[in-house]
Amino acid sequence: MSLKIDPEVLSSCIHCGLCLPACPTYLATGREVESPRGRIYLISQWQKDEILPTPRMESHLDSCLGCLGCQTACPSGVNYEEIITAARIELTSRKKNFLRFLMRFIFSKVLTNDDLLLFSGKMLHFWQKTMGREPISNFRNTLSPQIKNHYFFKPILDKLCDFELFTPKVQEHKPLLEATGNMSEMRANLFKGCVMDVFYNHVNQNAINLMARADNNNTQVLVPEQTCCGALAMHAGEEDIAKDLAWKNIEYFEKNTDPVVVTSAGCGAMLKSYPHMFKNENEHKRAEAFALRVQDISEYLNDKDLGSGSPVKENVTYHAACHLVHAQKVSSEPVSLLSQISNQEGGHLIPLIEAEHCCGSAGIYNLLNTSLSLRVLDRKLDHLERTGASCVVTGNPGCMLQLEAGIKKRGLGVRVCHLAEILDESYQ
Repeated sequence: MSLKIDPEVLSSCIHCGLCLPACPTYLATGREVESPRGRIYLISQWQKDEILPTPRMESHLDSCLGCLGCQTACPSGVNYEEIITAARIELTSRKKNFLRFLMRFIFSKVLTNDDLLLFSGKMLHFWQKTMGREPISNFRNTLSPQIKNHYFFKPILDKLCDFELFTPKVQEHKPLLEATGNMSEMRANLFKGCVMDVFYNHVNQNAINLMARADNNNTQVLVPEQTCCGALAMHAGEEDIAKDLAWKNIEYFEKNTDPVVVTSAGCGAMLKSYPHMFKNENEHKRAEAFALRVQDISEYLNDKDLGSGSPVKENVTYHAACHLVHAQKVSSEPVSLLSQISNQEGGHLIPLIEAEHCCGSAGIYNLLNTSLSLRVLDRKLDHLERTGASCVVTGNPGCMLQLEAGIKKRGLGVRVCHLAEILDESYQ
């Protein structure tokens, strides 16, 4: 198998450099090979068989967050997503190691199993309740320098502490019950997500409350059978798993024709991209019909009447999740909803510098490329501190995880909140 990308797609990049200020990894490292045009150059040379993919080259491609900020900034309309996705699929197909086997098992067997996810969430909740949030870090601090810096123990301890850092406080899981408004003339489906419903189950509860309340309690909210959207598998280059999950979701949601509302920007971007995954005419048409029904929670609520809400009394700022603003092109709706409950009675919506820049989460990127991920996050936190806000709002679980970890590490005392969460607080 060799790399096959449409030469016209590759040559559309004129290497002008206007993507550089929009690339978080380039801003963090200052290295050309960590920039969009640098990566496109490497991929072009690879396709022409002028260079072979080496571990070093692979590291440059893997360091891409996939935030698509470059795609938004590009004046030539380069489809960077198509280029980097094709390269990752090819690189992944060449791997035969245990890590790939483990990741494939997680993508296809763990993230698709609701019972296993629910059990895992309950175990995490119990662990945190009995052991606290940082038992591994606290244990490492008790070890002597000789042990914790030992060549064998150090990488293991460091990685376990990374997992601990990027694990939020897990609340008690509550089943997502379908809601019926007073009139129930309209219906809408909630796409609950896999990681979203384990780590942020309460946000899905908030979303159901808001959806049922919309337009004078006029909506019935359904939570139909569904599975993982496939985003994590696709980002890792496991195209076959992602396509299998995509087709299952299309078939599940074909049982009705109502909107599919999503609380995770990453899931929403993936669901809307399903038509690009299927080339067969019949499959493509069905995928396209499904994708047209998908709406982020901010899109769904923006033209709805939520009634009279209580204004927030804290200063709020908004971080735009990459897969909402760049992949889905949803930018004004969350700000519009926040402005309706801010700027009154002491609570203000404060602009965040580089609000549309990636925070460094990018799915499981923060676990696989922790050092660079935290360097990207530092820039975001610097801007966050300058706002003076006591609450930062976003619309993606990965961003929430990342921001919570960084804020906790810096001791900023800033609350991280999902858009549905703060809206439900206001309109209750």
